[in-house]
Amino acid sequence: MNKIQFKIRYWLFFLILLFCGPVFGQTDTLSFLHITDLHVIFNQSIYPADFINYRKLRQYDQGENRLRQFFDTIPEKTNSHMVIATGDLIDFFEVNTTDGQMLDIQSRQFSRLLNDYHVPVYLTLGNHDLFSFNWENGLLQHDQNSSGRARTAWIRNIPCFHNGTYYSEIYRVGQTTYHLIFLDNAFYQFLPTDSTSVPYIDKSQLYWLNTRLKDTGSDIVIIFMHIPFDLNDTRPESLNELYSLLTGNPSVKLIFSGHYHKNVIEHLYALGREIVQVQTGSLVQGTGNWRLVRLTEKNILVSIPGKTESELKIPVK
Repeated sequence: MNKIQFKIRYWLFFLILLFCGPVFGQTDTLSFLHITDLHVIFNQSIYPADFINYRKLRQYDQGENRLRQFFDTIPEKTNSHMVIATGDLIDFFEVNTTDGQMLDIQSRQFSRLLNDYHVPVYLTLGNHDLFSFNWENGLLQHDQNSSGRARTAWIRNIPCFHNGTYYSEIYRVGQTTYHLIFLDNAFYQFLPTDSTSVPYIDKSQLYWLNTRLKDTGSDIVIIFMHIPFDLNDTRPESLNELYSLLTGNPSVKLIFSGHYHKNVIEHLYALGREIVQVQTGSLVQGTGNWRLVRLTEKNILVSIPGKTESELKIPVK
C-alpha cells in the first residue's frame, strides 16, 4: 500500500465514523495503536536554554521528532485503524519564557501536529498536560493550579475533547460490542495531608462512569487513562473509588495506561475476578514503545511493544 492509498483509506475510515457511526459489523477486526507519554515540547527556542537542556536529560526535547516519526511509519506498517494516546501528550501546559512571561501555546501546537496526519486519534489527558512550570535559578517548580484553564484549552483545540475531557466510543466487531471509555485522571497533585487516593477522578466523572458501565450490559469495556493502579489499590482496605467501581463491573476486561514509562502487563484481582492492566513505555524515550491492539469478535489481542506479535490474548466470549 503506497502513501496515497494509505491516506485514502484513512479518509474513508473517518467518513464512515462521521456519517455512519462507529459500527464495525463489516469487519472481523478493529485495530488500534496504543502510545503514551509523548512529552512533546514545541517552539523550544523561546524558552530558557538551561530549561531545555534540563528536559534533554529525559530526551523530552525529542518529543515532536519521535511522535512524527511514529505517525509517518507505524500506522501504515501495522495497518491500524486508529491511534490512542493515554496522556502526557505535551511536557507542560504553560511555562515561563526567556522574557519571564507565562506562555500556554503547547495544546494548540499539538492540535496542529495532529492535523498533519490522516489517522483518527483518541486521547486522554496526563498530569503534564495540566502542569504549569516555573523555571527559575536552575530549579523547576510545577503545580496544577491552572488545570481548569488547561482543560478548557484542550477542549477548545482537540476534536475528541469537544464534549469534555472524558468520553466514550462504541464499536461493533462482528457480534461483539466494545465500549472504549476514556477517563481524565490527570489531576494528582494533592497536599500531603489530603488522603485522596490516586489515580483519582472527581465525583461528577465517577457518577458518569457508573452510568456508562450500567448501560453496557454484557458488552465489553476497555478503559483508557493515564495514571494506572498500583498494588495498594488492590488491597481489601483500599478506599480507591475508581478501582472499586471498575472491578465491580464484569464487563471491564482491560485497562490501558502509562505514566511510569515502562512496558508491563499486570493482572489485578478483586471480588473474585480479574482485570488486566497494560502499561506501555514512553514514546519520547523510544519509538518502539507502542502496542498494536486487535479487537475481534472473540478475543482481544495485545502485542509485544514495538512488534505485531501478540503478548496477551483475552477471550471475550
